[in-house]
Amino acid sequence: MGKKNALIFILLAFSFTFLSCVTTPLSERPDVQKIDQQIITEFDKAVENGDFFAASRSYIEFYSCCEDTRSSKMLLELEDLYAKKISEFTDSSDMLSAVEHTYSLAHMVEDHADKEKAEKYRQKLSHYIRSFVESDLSSKGELEKISWILFLTGLAPDEALLYRRLAEMFVERKNPYLAQKYLDEYTKRTSANEESEKEPYSLEEKIARMKSPESESGDKGTIEYSIQSSVKIMVDRGIKKEGGMTVPDQLVGTGVIIDERGYIITNYHIIESSVDPRYEGYSRVYVIPGRDETVRFAAKIVGYDSVFDLALLKIEKELETYVKFGDSDLLRQGEKVMAIGNPLGLTNSVTSGIVSSVARPFLQIGNIIQIDAALNPGNSGGALINENGYLVGITFAGIENFENLNFAIPSNLLLSLLFRLYEGGPVQRSWFGCSVEKKENGIFIDYIVPEGPAVPVRVQVGDEIIAVNGKQVEEVFDIQNIISNLRSPIVVRLSLKREEEVEHMLFTLGERPEIPALYVYEHDASENIITPLYGIVLNSIDPTRKKQYQIERVVKGSVASSVGLSEGDQIRIRGLKFDKTYEVFSLVIELKSKRFGYLKKNLVLYSYTGINTFI
Repeated sequence: MGKKNALIFILLAFSFTFLSCVTTPLSERPDVQKIDQQIITEFDKAVENGDFFAASRSYIEFYSCCEDTRSSKMLLELEDLYAKKISEFTDSSDMLSAVEHTYSLAHMVEDHADKEKAEKYRQKLSHYIRSFVESDLSSKGELEKISWILFLTGLAPDEALLYRRLAEMFVERKNPYLAQKYLDEYTKRTSANEESEKEPYSLEEKIARMKSPESESGDKGTIEYSIQSSVKIMVDRGIKKEGGMTVPDQLVGTGVIIDERGYIITNYHIIESSVDPRYEGYSRVYVIPGRDETVRFAAKIVGYDSVFDLALLKIEKELETYVKFGDSDLLRQGEKVMAIGNPLGLTNSVTSGIVSSVARPFLQIGNIIQIDAALNPGNSGGALINENGYLVGITFAGIENFENLNFAIPSNLLLSLLFRLYEGGPVQRSWFGCSVEKKENGIFIDYIVPEGPAVPVRVQVGDEIIAVNGKQVEEVFDIQNIISNLRSPIVVRLSLKREEEVEHMLFTLGERPEIPALYVYEHDASENIITPLYGIVLNSIDPTRKKQYQIERVVKGSVASSVGLSEGDQIRIRGLKFDKTYEVFSLVIELKSKRFGYLKKNLVLYSYTGINTFI
């Protein structure tokens, strides 16, 4: 028997060696060829239809899964299609589309290791950005223009002209602090010869004069002038029954005049009933610019953002505005601030306090300011100003029954997305279609949305994200900040680390759902989505035992971590439901844990929709 087994072993080893020597290359396997042909067919159809981004998506998918010499041919066809699209945009003076197409193609060419051609497209990008600034932005208001240029610095961070324009505009707005900030950014990006030119130094002189004590003594960036830029927002929702009586149904909030053409910023939740298709009642928004309650103007809702709780209104009246934006990034814990609003309808009340925290992850995206200044119903949407009277935030919420626990949207965040509000309608954002986990050593993908933008490029759970478009990222918001304001579809470059090897991947961004957590709840199985919703990573105990799992890992700081679930615990998923009224997910599990002597316990875990790990 020993000799027979040895002979079998030798034959098997020989067979394996022979087969491994003649194995068909991956690109020639029939199943892969079938995928190849399907992608190429989709690519050809997109090119024929003149759809640049659909063609780009197919090219990226092909380049990710089955790269061979055909990818070079596809890229050349993309360049030809790009040239045709640019001709159309030039004829129609659509410079923004020219910018976005050039930005995308530059990434694809660069990823193909053609540095010379990539530089050519970067120069084209610079040209189209300058054309967009000179032509498309010429008719826009100052703050709208500033917000657009801030957006463009994300597309071309080395374009010195953009920072110079920002410095010039803040000088015109008599804002020495932000003027200095962007003049410094301009100077960093210019050569010694350019720095010696007269204009930058004349800007420095203007900024220095604005900072002088004589100038600041007559500065309109004071508290009194900030109060004058505050208005009352009133939402008339008809009548309602209360205690058997019919009473007016009204909401009162605050707004800040930011544009003399009649534009006012406020909170989304104040005007929500006027734009929410689910609301079936009467709802009209009015602005009361002074103390006389009889003088009111019907307001048009221009744009709104449910994620950051912001809305832009417009009335048909020119309004004086003295608001000067501060740099919210410079706020520090303990710094004194003041909130201006209309608590309980009391016009232009001022409360004071300190900054309790500058980095509360309270929303789906980014961090907000926590303050202890008193806010009451009617304060929402008002200005948060520093001691010099500069706007550093828009107050938006307090937690009921918790005194002095209130919040504000940072002014820098408002400036970065203001142009999207001016565009009108609901703000749309872009995403990769992943959820990530912040660990001590980096940011790692822990969930991939089915059929999302990440699927075609073959990213994997466990990949570490180290850079987006060449910019290093250390926090989840770093990634969100780079991509969320980009208009999808658009192509970006992602740098990942997988098994200690760095890989660069192209992504065609998709449109981010308003509530990503709800989107995955509706599109994926409960055992998969409890990772982003609750921070539980599961292993199946036995395929034949449905809904029974062992916890492989618990995400630090997650819901699961807070209730004491741990690695090795066994759970059976009884159900996962979503409550639309309270916007909360409830997960019912049967738990067997070492903590409880492996006795079965039923447990309900809750998670709100504002999960901030989706990118």
